[in-house]
Amino acid sequence: MKKLNINGLTKSLLNAVIASIMTLGMFSVSQATDLAKNDKCAKCHVDQASDYEESVHYINRSGVQAGCANCHAGKKHKNSKSKNTKVSKSRIDMALSEWKRLSDNASKECKTCHSPIAMDYTKQEPRSVERHEEGFEKNESCIRCHKGISHHLPEGWKEKSEQAGFGK
Repeated sequence: MKKLNINGLTKSLLNAVIASIMTLGMFSVSQATDLAKNDKCAKCHVDQASDYEESVHYINRSGVQAGCANCHAGKKHKNSKSKNTKVSKSRIDMALSEWKRLSDNASKECKTCHSPIAMDYTKQEPRSVERHEEGFEKNESCIRCHKGISHHLPEGWKEKSEQAGFGK
């Protein structure tokens, strides 16, 4: 019969705890770095930054934040240089552009944090449960129903959204 090596077990457990703490620390630094990037975005996207600071992605009961780069990562700008001027493109045009991007990629950025497996359907309205199950089954874009979750909806959004085929 093999003897249980207590010292080896203790050492393995200690190593696992240390690795977990280091991973958590790196994740925290990563999140803080992403949120620091918001200031750079806000220099030009003044109105959007203000909307974001009123949204559930900025402040909520769980304290989990999604920064600009979490949803708009890799977004290409016409002029990659920072000009520190307010954006001149209309809000509806920016919204339509983002809704199209999120529709085309089935809202992959949303699904990075919001997992269908982790949703507690008992805390949702019955119509939401039905709609979520249907949407996940069809791999639909979250933005089809969840427009205005991080930014105020621009004037005329409903008509423009329907005309562009993104739903209400």
